[in-house]
Amino acid sequence: MGNQRPIQLHFFAALLLSFSIPVSAQQQAIVLAPEVVVTASRLAQPLTDAIAHTTVITQKEIRESQAPDLLNLLRREAGFEFVQNGGIGTTSSIFMRGGDGRQTLVLIDGVRINSATLGTTSIEHVMLDQIDRVEIVRGNVSALYGASAIGGVIQIFTKQGSGAPHAEAQAMVGSRGTDRVAAGYSGSVDDTRFSLNVSRFQTDGFSAINTSQAPKANPDNDGYRNVSFSGQLSRRLAAGHEIGLRAYQSTGNVQFDSASGKPTDVNILDDTLSSYALYSENQFTSLWKSRFTIARGADESTSYTNGISAGRFNTTNMQYQWQNDFSVATGHVITAGLEHQQQSIDSTTAYQVTGRNVNSAVLAYSGRLSKHQFQTSVRRDLYSDFGGANTWLIGYGYEINPRWKLTAMRSNAFTAPTFNQLFFPGFGNPALQPEKALSNELGVQYAADIHLLRLALFRTEYQNLIQSVTVAPGVFQSLNIGQARVEGAELSYTGQFDGWDLRASLTEQNPIDTATGAQLRRRGKTFGNLSMNTTLSGWRLGAETIVGSSRPDNTIVGSAPVTLGGYTVVNLTARYALTKNTYLAARLENVLDRYYQVAHGFNTPGRGLFVSLAWQQ
Repeated sequence: MGNQRPIQLHFFAALLLSFSIPVSAQQQAIVLAPEVVVTASRLAQPLTDAIAHTTVITQKEIRESQAPDLLNLLRREAGFEFVQNGGIGTTSSIFMRGGDGRQTLVLIDGVRINSATLGTTSIEHVMLDQIDRVEIVRGNVSALYGASAIGGVIQIFTKQGSGAPHAEAQAMVGSRGTDRVAAGYSGSVDDTRFSLNVSRFQTDGFSAINTSQAPKANPDNDGYRNVSFSGQLSRRLAAGHEIGLRAYQSTGNVQFDSASGKPTDVNILDDTLSSYALYSENQFTSLWKSRFTIARGADESTSYTNGISAGRFNTTNMQYQWQNDFSVATGHVITAGLEHQQQSIDSTTAYQVTGRNVNSAVLAYSGRLSKHQFQTSVRRDLYSDFGGANTWLIGYGYEINPRWKLTAMRSNAFTAPTFNQLFFPGFGNPALQPEKALSNELGVQYAADIHLLRLALFRTEYQNLIQSVTVAPGVFQSLNIGQARVEGAELSYTGQFDGWDLRASLTEQNPIDTATGAQLRRRGKTFGNLSMNTTLSGWRLGAETIVGSSRPDNTIVGSAPVTLGGYTVVNLTARYALTKNTYLAARLENVLDRYYQVAHGFNTPGRGLFVSLAWQQ
């Protein structure tokens, strides 16, 4: 019970702030234009119009967080959990609304970059220097995006040029031998926009594994190196017509520990994520807008033990997308799209099949009649290896008044079997079918001036979950036998109060295996975040509190059941403008130096200080 009290205090504080702020803030007479999002419906719309529970992390919030990577930025989001096998860059698993990493779709500028062998996306290698904003849509939206969008969609948008050409640069040094340098140049000239950003990050890190729990692990520090770049170039050919190219690549080199090796083993993983897209966007008539995209997403991974290659797993996703939006009447848009995906793997493992094709068609409608808002979508995905999957979505919103809105959504979704589950030598099963889910969501939204509060109640039923089963002594096989249910509530808030910028989230959920009644491994029942920033005497000051409840796991050695304790982590930030174009910033991470684990046997960062110097033209 001792771990629950601080979580409950944050919950009530967030609620009180959220409902009392609008009264006090009316004196400020500040009205901000709502953020525009595209992920919730595949159409540009104000954030307040999104029926699914959607949030945005803006460039301003990314800068003020001073978070080192995407995972630490996302942990402030309602419904989002992650575990990591050590420090920055080590293997991670993400959970959206209790679903695992294979059940959350991650896009970079609309491009899939997931591994076809694991089904997950290595977002531990996504640094923040290349990112303009992040959109998070929770719940089943496979009817818009196809496979994996059960827990939701995380879409990362890289930086693009606007305004007069300008340069920027930043350097950081800090604890554990950490340093980072980044530079960028972007802008627009006449009808041409461009952006180029590069960064390098490195740290000596800390030992990934607690050797008191896994004595065979190497006790030395496990470092990480990352080099990333993004680029954008577009040209406006005529009114309503633009062609462009977007590119992103992140290469990470991480040392990691093994609990079953030798204390002298040196394990290294090289991983490269990349996304390249060529697009043409055309407003053919006032009623018809079209976008055609050719894209390549890739995850290329090679591991080494004591300098000898231990395995190579490369995935390439070639994607062809054609989306057409038809404005059939004021406030009513029909979207029709065709997609083709060619997924292939190159590996040192002898897979029975090394490629597959996916042909997809989507038809969606978004509209509004007075106070009533509607969203529907149907989609067909046809896979060359296991067959087809049909998905649908029905959403409804009702504006009680200009500030309050009720929402409801019902949808189904699926996750395609991975190449490991289908074809890995020894336990793959080519007869596998997709994992399936059915979800219901009810929500209430308060939006006024600078405040946006969203409360969502959700329930997701999982069927056909793929599990590895012992079919004979020492023989395993993947089978569609698992079932699960996750139900709960999410609260998210952004706004201002008496000069403070606030961002709060809280999630209460019950993720269970319906066959056994047990809580799903590594999923917490309660977690949340409260971030606060203000300006005082020329300083920009910030504080962040992250809380999580206890959750089940298995011991790193022996796989015995174990319960991981709850945790509270506090981070502080400060920024001071030295000149009009230069500022000094600092982040004090894990101020209380709390030791905790999000995965049994794996260490998390202790207290650390990081100082940055930034310049912008």
